[in-house]
Amino acid sequence: MRNRITRSSTNRMLAGVCGGLGEYFGIDSTWIRLLFIFLTPLTYFLTILVYVVCVFSFPETRNIQETDFRKKYRRPKAPKKYY
Repeated sequence: MRNRITRSSTNRMLAGVCGGLGEYFGIDSTWIRLLFIFLTPLTYFLTILVYVVCVFSFPETRNIQETDFRKKYRRPKAPKKYY
């Protein structure tokens, strides 16, 4: 399966964009957040627009846990009656 850039559902401050970028590139998301903060006044606040675009274009990471709920609480089948 190909590794995709996603928004983090666990490592997030606002929407999880920096956390997702950190997970994708394998670096701490704090460095990405500091880079966003440092570049914001230097790029005439263009990074805020980039962040908003990333919020809507990156899908959120799905952390679905597998459960055996159906196996545990399944009603036993009734025996067939032959009469």
